[in-house]
Amino acid sequence: MKPLHLVLLILMLAAQTYSQDVIQPELRQQRWDVFVRRGDENPAETEVIFIDLLSGEHSTISANGEGFTLTDGGVIFLDTGEQQVKLAKADGIIRDHPFIHINAETQRVDWAVSQDKNWIVWSVSREIEDGRLITAIWLADVAGSEIRELLVYGPREGIQLLPISFGASQREVLMEANALGSDGLSPYTRRTGLFTLALSEGELETRALPGDPSCFCAVGFGANLMLRLAPNRELNGLDVEVYDLAGGERQVIPALSRGNYREGGNILISADGKQAVYALSQVPAAGGEDEIRTLLIHVDIEGGRQRIASSPIPDLIRPLRFDEENRIALIAMGQSDATYKIDLEDGRLVEVAEALYLGQLGDH
Repeated sequence: MKPLHLVLLILMLAAQTYSQDVIQPELRQQRWDVFVRRGDENPAETEVIFIDLLSGEHSTISANGEGFTLTDGGVIFLDTGEQQVKLAKADGIIRDHPFIHINAETQRVDWAVSQDKNWIVWSVSREIEDGRLITAIWLADVAGSEIRELLVYGPREGIQLLPISFGASQREVLMEANALGSDGLSPYTRRTGLFTLALSEGELETRALPGDPSCFCAVGFGANLMLRLAPNRELNGLDVEVYDLAGGERQVIPALSRGNYREGGNILISADGKQAVYALSQVPAAGGEDEIRTLLIHVDIEGGRQRIASSPIPDLIRPLRFDEENRIALIAMGQSDATYKIDLEDGRLVEVAEALYLGQLGDH
């Protein structure tokens, strides 16, 4: 795709999903909108695209990796060829990440970034001689000026700790005690063994998150809420359990009965905590002839209702963000690099960029 074509698509996305103050170029800090897409010539490579919407300046970096995540310092990812964590910036250079390091003994590395993109927590799991796992949890600001090891967990057979998200106050991290081999059992990520890890300077404090600890369910976090999709066998659907992580209140929003649409996940909660959306899919059995079909489900948290917000989509989907009025949801599809928008009122699906939108980055 020609760069100008991409710029026009991104300008369309920007106009429809967020507003930007008009400031004289010499007075403003440069801002980059960041996208990723598979390479035109080599689909095994991923292009990381930085575009300044006001000046039209852009740069593209080709990377062989996964887990592309936007921070305030650039885009971090795992280079699957070198098996190292890397950092890509708008200057067009890919460099080794300055403080997230792994070695030949590393079994897995995971990270989560705070909402303001200024802090990162990461876990490094390694396997010792008898097959048991040890996980180290680290915390740092993205500049790397404050780095500390929070804890070392294990050795435990088949269990590792993974960071999921920062809490609303950014004084705690939401964690999972993950069973080795549990990934990939569902098309959407399911979790169990959830707890919080306080980030105080003193003795570390942990507490279990509310709800059934044995529920291997999809969960989502945002606005100091936890949403869990719990099976409701009577209605043949998924209840939305809403937990207030500050006050402890629990609300159950009854399931929609949707027949073979049984796989739910990728929950996105609005910034004000009043709305949420998630993907609900019909997934054929291995070797089946049916196609994947997915509905976007809109959850009115205040009103305590679920409703279908889209026509069936022939792919798995992942909601990315709401617009400022919670009327539009941006989504990505599993087999596409494009970004789409769904109008939550009329269900209209429109492609708005031929690349996957990661977010906006200040120039550092």
